[in-house]
Amino acid sequence: LDGVVDALEEADKRLNDYKKTLQRIEELMAEERKLSAELEEVDRQLYLTDQFIRTKVSLLEGNINSKFCIARFKMFEIQLNDNVKETCETLVDGVPYSNLNRGAKLNVGLDIIRTLQEHYNFSCPVWVDNAEAVTRLTPMDCQMIRLVVDASAKELDVREVS
Repeated sequence: LDGVVDALEEADKRLNDYKKTLQRIEELMAEERKLSAELEEVDRQLYLTDQFIRTKVSLLEGNINSKFCIARFKMFEIQLNDNVKETCETLVDGVPYSNLNRGAKLNVGLDIIRTLQEHYNFSCPVWVDNAEAVTRLTPMDCQMIRLVVDASAKELDVREVS
């Protein structure tokens, strides 16, 4: 009879352990559902934050670029993983500054100077070196001093052009 009682007590203990295990499984599953809902909310907030950043980036670039006649600035780059990387690349008709010819580089530089002079309400003379590289310079509302190489000139020639 002692063996039967011991066996029943052991079975009762195992049954209680089994019930506790089932209860713990239920608790863990409830916690998993709760954490899953929290993760979904965090993912939604991250998505909205990314959309906000992209919109802000687009508006910022548009606002900056509206101030220039020739130059355009690529301020941010969307990477393959959809992250936004800060950059600052000057473009002319989609062509990077580094790929422009000398004349285009001069005119873009003048456009940037003109815009900064307007923004800061400040005007100063602009020296344009290698001015022979371009036939038509970006108009400026300030004095422009063009330095031009002329192999046939024997001495310095200063001309006033209106």
